Amino acid sequence: MMWVIGILVFLVLILCWLLIAPLLLEVDTRVPQATFRWKSIGKMQIWYDGKWRLSLQVLFFRKTICLSEMKSKPHPKKVRALKKKRKRNITRLMTKMMRVFKTFRVTEWRLAIDTGDYTHNAYLYPVNFLPYAFKHLDINFRDENYLVLQIRNRPWKMIYAFLR
Repeated sequence: MMWVIGILVFLVLILCWLLIAPLLLEVDTRVPQATFRWKSIGKMQIWYDGKWRLSLQVLFFRKTICLSEMKSKPHPKKVRALKKKRKRNITRLMTKMMRVFKTFRVTEWRLAIDTGDYTHNAYLYPVNFLPYAFKHLDINFRDENYLVLQIRNRPWKMIYAFLR
């Protein structure tokens, strides 16, 4: 009987850890790479080094796939049965999605833009000095275009926002 309680406590602890482990999305276009991490659970990374590659790591399992070598097979068309359309409350769904969207936190962002036209760059240059864009946005004349973005969230926040 005691071992059953021990197993249940262990499963509850694992579930709690899955809910509080942070999710992290990092995008860096200077080094063409995007990484999605679920801390201590797994990581998915896509990058370009002449070919697009995808790397998956979940606990002890690791797999790297070359996306440009993958061939897609034509899928046969399926005959679909007609379904009755149910009326959905779109506004309710949109408000839930907006609540979930608001739980995401941008921890870092940097954007450098060069339009290639000096007059357009000159028109946009004062945007560099706006309060929310200062040190994050760089309208430049140096031919630099990049985005560095880091977004964090936790699964329990998304679940709570959706169910609320």
